[in-house]
Order: sequence, then C-alpha cells, then structure tokens
Amino acid sequence: MISIMIVDDHPMVREGLAAMLESERDFSVSALAATGEEAVAIAGLSKPDVVLSDIRMPGIDGFGVLAKLRELHPDIRVLLMAGMPLKEEESRAREEGAKGYLPKNVDQDRLVAAIRAIAADGPDFVCEEFQAAPSTLTARELDVLKEVASGKQRDAIAASLGIGAESVKTHLKGIMTKLGCPNATSAVSRAYELGILRA
Repeated sequence: MISIMIVDDHPMVREGLAAMLESERDFSVSALAATGEEAVAIAGLSKPDVVLSDIRMPGIDGFGVLAKLRELHPDIRVLLMAGMPLKEEESRAREEGAKGYLPKNVDQDRLVAAIRAIAADGPDFVCEEFQAAPSTLTARELDVLKEVASGKQRDAIAASLGIGAESVKTHLKGIMTKLGCPNATSAVSRAYELGILRA
C-alpha cells in the first residue's frame, strides 16, 4: 500500500485529490495538510511514502516543504504540483531534490502512474512537456516589475534603472499583457502568485 500526504491550501483541491487517489486499490491517503507548516508538523506521524504538495501557498511554500522534509525525513518522496506550471519552477524542483513536478490539471492516469513510479523509486524525476508560460518576462521587464513591487512610481523606476519614463511605460504595458492584468498593482500580485516574484 502506498501512503500519500496531500498538501494544498485550497480545501476543494485537497478533498478532490484525496477522493480520486483513494479510489485506487493500492493507495492510502494518510494525511491532509492545509499549510506547509502543518505538512512539516504531521509528516513524522503519518510517515507517507509520497507527498503531493502545491507549490504556491502562503507561509511555507512547496519548496519550503520540500527542503524541510528532505532534512527531517529523507525517505519521504515529494511530488510538487502547480496550477500554472513554469519552466523555471520545474528546473528548481529538479535541482532541489523533488521527485517530480506536474501541473494540477494532469489527468488521473498520469498522476496515478507518477505516484506509483515515485514510490517504487522509478525515474529520477517525473514531469510533463509543457509550453513555457506566456508570462515569461524579459530581464528588463522583471527589473521594472521588481521596482513596481517595491512601491516606486514611474519616474523613480526610470531613474533607478537608468531608462526613460516612456520606456518604463512600454515595459509595464508588456508586463500587464503577458500576465493578463489590467494594471500594475494586479500584475505584481499575479507575479507573486505565479512565483515570478518571491517575497
């Protein structure tokens, strides 16, 4: 029997995944955690074989869960999941010792196969082929976004980056288009949500 812990801050996602995985005869969902902190606290008691963890959560995120569990319980294997997968996150997951990185909308057969493979110490890393997110920003756009996130206005951003105010305006327009946001404030929120910016 493969014991699984599910970590996600959205109750519907947790419950939905649990119901889906419990329908497999060789799976047992041993624990549900709503936060990274909770996951780290109960992992030692529930001793899951595989942990399915959302990446973007308040407090300790999926990468934090991965780091803590690798430190405290080296035998537990962690599969990270993302609502909107990003190539840079996949690379980071691989580098930091996760057993896989999958989008949350992965189909049931693929997820079940991935969990079985990970539990059996199969492939080094399970992932999906996906297109780079349209939110991939240029280096300059990322610079501008970081300045906006720090609370600076357009003229201050221009001075800080040594570019014209019109250039800042153009970059902001590009950022908002790529992130599908109506204004700079919501673009910053979206960037944190996607893991493009980190607190």
